[in-house]
Amino acid sequence: MDTPSARYLKDIPHKPYDLVKELVIIFGVVLLMLIILAAVFKSPDYPTITGADVAKHQPVAYLKTALDILAGNASIQDYGPPYNSDTSNSQHFLGIAPATWGGVTIPIDPEQDFIIKPLQQMAVINPRLSPVLSTWNSASTDQKETWTTNYSVALDSATVINGNVVISNGDYGPVGEMMSAMLTLGQSGLLEGALDQNSQLPYVTNPTNSLLFFQDDVYASAADMLDLTGSQWGIVHETGNYPGAWWLNPYAIFYHIPPMSTSANGDIEVGVIMIVILLILLLLPFIPGLNRLPRWLGVYKIIWRDWYKSAKAK
Repeated sequence: MDTPSARYLKDIPHKPYDLVKELVIIFGVVLLMLIILAAVFKSPDYPTITGADVAKHQPVAYLKTALDILAGNASIQDYGPPYNSDTSNSQHFLGIAPATWGGVTIPIDPEQDFIIKPLQQMAVINPRLSPVLSTWNSASTDQKETWTTNYSVALDSATVINGNVVISNGDYGPVGEMMSAMLTLGQSGLLEGALDQNSQLPYVTNPTNSLLFFQDDVYASAADMLDLTGSQWGIVHETGNYPGAWWLNPYAIFYHIPPMSTSANGDIEVGVIMIVILLILLLLPFIPGLNRLPRWLGVYKIIWRDWYKSAKAK
């Protein structure tokens, strides 16, 4: 058959080539390398930080976290959608706040969901907690603030004896017993089960609450120790001496450039920049001026320099 491709390939030697076979071999070699490397170097993932770990090894930090939530000082308190309706801190760009479009899809009341409800579950097997919770629920806002403030001050000078946090006597109302019960819940390893909404299922598929419980100080301290915070380029790191998500460097770099590095709307600003860059790359052939860049830069002449050299010789 006399076709352009046939004429082009005339007098050129040919040999059979099995692409499927090559792909299978490559897949097998890569799989074998992965198994060997995984066996030698183990997983780079840092062990999961659980409530039991924090409650046993850092009981004071655990209680400070629980107390902040009870006192209404958790950052999730005014985070906004999807957790609550407070949109004052929602990130926006040119007056547009995409985070608010979906509304409150995961309603969370930190005090109730993270402290009161878990303690109510404990009250089923520990009846002494019922009157304690009743005292807290019936108290005025000012009274609750007095109790939590006093307990917070006492925690600063607390000591730990055999895993128990010992504080000086003071006017803490029911807060002391509530915090003691929360510590017991954590040390027993049942905190996550009490927090997560679907813990009744065979497998927990929505650990939102247990993740948010320690997000402020505990997880932030662990991330800082592992060089995983935003200021440490954590988005492109892996735990330990392992390569991380290096392909996110073009995205991460803008977090370290003003004004995004100091802006309260840094996330959405970086997102908009990346979308604009992506659109420019996709539409490059249709943008006047920019679509002439390849010809002006002449990079193609470097790539095809052998052809140009032979053409010039003719």
